[in-house]
Amino acid sequence: MAKKNARGNDEVNGNVNLSPMIDCCFLLLIFFVVNATQITVAKDPSVKMPSAVSCSELKDANGCIVVNVFADVDKMSPKALEKYNKAYPPNSLWGVADANGNSIGYTTGQIQELTDFIKKQKESLKGRGIEDGKIRLYLRGDLDAPWERSSTAIRCAAAAGVTNIVFGTLPSK
Repeated sequence: MAKKNARGNDEVNGNVNLSPMIDCCFLLLIFFVVNATQITVAKDPSVKMPSAVSCSELKDANGCIVVNVFADVDKMSPKALEKYNKAYPPNSLWGVADANGNSIGYTTGQIQELTDFIKKQKESLKGRGIEDGKIRLYLRGDLDAPWERSSTAIRCAAAAGVTNIVFGTLPSK
């Protein structure tokens, strides 16, 4: 029952309980944070990217299968070589990161394994609802890597059914 003021009128209580609204906002915040997937491109520091006169930043990494193409070890800087040796087996020409973020290196004799990895990643992306045409191979080739290695990675992607290729470059200075 409302209190009576000095004039004898019923006083209207203007207090609003904000607790349910705050609870609802926190629940929505938690929902969006949990369901948001952070999409990043595995940037291997041992790959020295080439520069291009006109290039644009990769805005949407969703649907990208990243393959790093390495240069010969004698052309790597000591710092890049140290990181390369920690992450990959000796003589790795191509490097990828699996779903857990583990680095996997492939050599010349493991071209079929690289194809199988790309095919597995494609199926995983399709399972997450990404359309077949939106699945791309993001090729990060080292500036000093022979073209044949990039060409082999492209052929592996084509054999796995991925025909959309994005070449990673840096803007020219």
